[in-house]
Amino acid sequence: MKEILTEWRKFVMSEKLMLKPGPNGWDKYCELVAEAYAAAPAFEDAAVPHFEAMKPFVDKMFARIEGVIDVHFVEEHPYANADELRQDVAKNGVMKISTLDSEHEIFDPRTNAKFRAIHDYMTHIQGNTEFDAKGEIASYNRHLKTMPPKSYPALFTEVVGQACSFIVNGQFPEQKIAILPGFDYEKVGVVEGYDIVNKELVKK
Repeated sequence: MKEILTEWRKFVMSEKLMLKPGPNGWDKYCELVAEAYAAAPAFEDAAVPHFEAMKPFVDKMFARIEGVIDVHFVEEHPYANADELRQDVAKNGVMKISTLDSEHEIFDPRTNAKFRAIHDYMTHIQGNTEFDAKGEIASYNRHLKTMPPKSYPALFTEVVGQACSFIVNGQFPEQKIAILPGFDYEKVGVVEGYDIVNKELVKK
């Protein structure tokens, strides 16, 4: 399968993860993010400009992905794990994207599904990451290198917030137009009120 866009290559690099796996590392971080996501309002006006800043990127990058592989939108969750996703793309040149739970106050369902396609291709395929907490954090770090800074708070809610909620609670959460306070959107792993000691979170 041919490489996608020379301009993307400079962004696809090794992510330096600030925490390690385990109950006081990424597990703890995900718990804190999931708690913040649950506590966040469904909609807050202050978040809207950050989500709006994502739209031009979504349309532009999705058009380019469609030039590389066939994207099929389906009304189901098509893959049990990231390996199944990668095998489908490698063998069939097809990437299936679920349209379930696509209600969104800023993105129409099509735009929301496009963003999922971009996320899966850029990160789980190009970045070879898994659907677990570590994989989603690494995925988010890759997105940061291609998105405008104004979009970072929204991107954090969309990727890290939703992924951690799913991992902790076992189900896909309500999509929210909100900003999750207390987290560093560029240095993922940094949490207000905690120190990082030996790649673990220690409450101050």
